[in-house]
Amino acid sequence: MNALIPIRQHLIGQAQVQTVNARELHAFLEVGKDFSTWIKDRIAQYEFIEGCDYLLTEIGERLPSGTKYRKEYYIALDMAKE
Repeated sequence: MNALIPIRQHLIGQAQVQTVNARELHAFLEVGKDFSTWIKDRIAQYEFIEGCDYLLTEIGERLPSGTKYRKEYYIALDMAKE
């Protein structure tokens, strides 16, 4: 049995909201599409709004060739249910 996805608290808009990391949810659900396509499709299909339904951050990873940035989506539990 797979471990459950950790729930975190993030400030989205003006409220503290329980969230999950969308990458972790994607891996847990074993979705066939790559992550970036999957999350962008979900956002468009359900008309989710950044700062209301999810928090988008960029994380930089230093590599010898330069810094590589990765987008992380922290999504509210209601969004995760869709």
